[in-house]
Amino acid sequence: MHDSFNLSWKLNLAVRGLATPALLSTYQDERRKIAEDLINFDFEHASAFALGDSKALAANFANNIAFISGIGAKYNQNVLNIPFKLTGGLEAGALLSPARVTRFIDANPVDVQLNIPMLGQFRIYFFTPNPKISREFLSTISTHLTSTKSVLGRASLAAAKSYAILNLQPSESDEFVQPQRYTNVSKLFTPSLVTTVQKDQVEISSLPAMFRDSSWTFYLDDLMGCTKKWIGLVGDAECVVLNVRPDGYVGSMKGFEISHSLNACEWLDTYYGGFLKA
Repeated sequence: MHDSFNLSWKLNLAVRGLATPALLSTYQDERRKIAEDLINFDFEHASAFALGDSKALAANFANNIAFISGIGAKYNQNVLNIPFKLTGGLEAGALLSPARVTRFIDANPVDVQLNIPMLGQFRIYFFTPNPKISREFLSTISTHLTSTKSVLGRASLAAAKSYAILNLQPSESDEFVQPQRYTNVSKLFTPSLVTTVQKDQVEISSLPAMFRDSSWTFYLDDLMGCTKKWIGLVGDAECVVLNVRPDGYVGSMKGFEISHSLNACEWLDTYYGGFLKA
């Protein structure tokens, strides 16, 4: 399943003329590594079994339990997976770890790593303690990413034209998934805002346009400490930006002082410009 998912979203972007050759070339390197990891695990397991070495058998299973379950698979560094240094538990090239948050619009507790359906788009999470304090930063990002001045803005425009011509027919599951909730901003990416502020201290109407348009992906981090678990502590004058690939693997992440919004825009352009045509 992971093998098919890794290839499918990359082929989708390539067929639509939205990806550079650098994107499709990551498929072989990423999935070859996982295949080699699987072969090595099977060889060690079979050898311990043949020798009747129960301790080695148990140790091999325990050491590889995350890999066996699928959540421990990790891709190497490439144009999609950019290593970073933050104090949380996320790693570039690895899947998002489970975390619970409250969805602001309907006050429902949700699994944030799964709540945005996988519709072939990137997910960009913005972690900030208080959207009021970081409003100027978020506003600059909002304007940039939805304009043709940005890589994502230009690519989103091309994606909209492509999907208008070549699009999947609605399915029965769409009634449950409601995909339009997550593609109002772009067919290519879905922005999300995660904050630790209290619900009565913020309103969707006070957010910059891009985040208002993606109101179903505005989350309150008030249940399990998602921010701390994923990225560590974030100061009041900071905002951390997390890029997640369409297959759910972590792409890149970086923290910014809210006074450095232009640096964040440049960083996002550099990341997405590494594999998208724009």
